[in-house]
Amino acid sequence: MSRRAATERLTYSLVDSLFAISGATMAQVSELMGTLGLTTALADALWQLDPEQPAPSMRELAVRLRCDPSTLTFVADRLAKKQLLKREVEPGNRRIKRLVLTAKGAAVRAKLTAAMTRSSPLARLSPAEQRQLLALLTRARALVPRPRR
Repeated sequence: MSRRAATERLTYSLVDSLFAISGATMAQVSELMGTLGLTTALADALWQLDPEQPAPSMRELAVRLRCDPSTLTFVADRLAKKQLLKREVEPGNRRIKRLVLTAKGAAVRAKLTAAMTRSSPLARLSPAEQRQLLALLTRARALVPRPRR
């Protein structure tokens, strides 16, 4: 096997493992998502709304989720209808709407993130292994091209 083919095979195995871990994690929390009335898209949006970070604008969240702004409007409407988030107008620019978790939204997000982190196969790695993997994934993530705004 050529060096290039071996490298491609190794990269394929890494990507395949990432998909398998993600799929296993989502399968473990699918029952909770159903109980909470969340689809994968709604859960992904909640995951991105970290209450310890500044509230993103609609445009910023659409970029993070790599979706069209109209798709995000649909997702935000559904989360607002469930009283999980609210839109706040940016004081300096009324055209900008920030997405802010409600108290109910923060509680639902906390349940979701706790279930995802506990059920992930990554939770069964030792703390040292988790730190090592995090360092490598952080390096790889830094190589991801930034989506256009």
